[in-house]
Amino acid sequence: MFIFAFLILPGLICLYAMSLRPLLHKIPALAKFYEEADGFWAKIWALSGNSLTILWGHIMALVGILLRGLDYIGPVVGDPDLKAQVANTLQSNPAILGYISMAISFITIAARLRSISRA
Repeated sequence: MFIFAFLILPGLICLYAMSLRPLLHKIPALAKFYEEADGFWAKIWALSGNSLTILWGHIMALVGILLRGLDYIGPVVGDPDLKAQVANTLQSNPAILGYISMAISFITIAARLRSISRA
């Protein structure tokens, strides 16, 4: 269940950003909120090069970094046995999953940059 949160949550965020957020932006009652929020999201969108592929790559890299650093994150959040719990949940070594996630991120970003350079 832990891994589903790391894989499903980024997809839900992208779904919100691509479909639900534009609809909510048009509602007059939420206009003031989105005027303030647009500054933050515009910066995030600009940092991703205005590309959903690169944004997805950054999210996957973050997931990989978090999985790779479970030894250090556990004591900070007050659960020194966090890596063992995640390993039991995944039935694998979370460090390897972190490296796989970072590789997916690298390949996704490289593919997008290649397509941008062709255009």
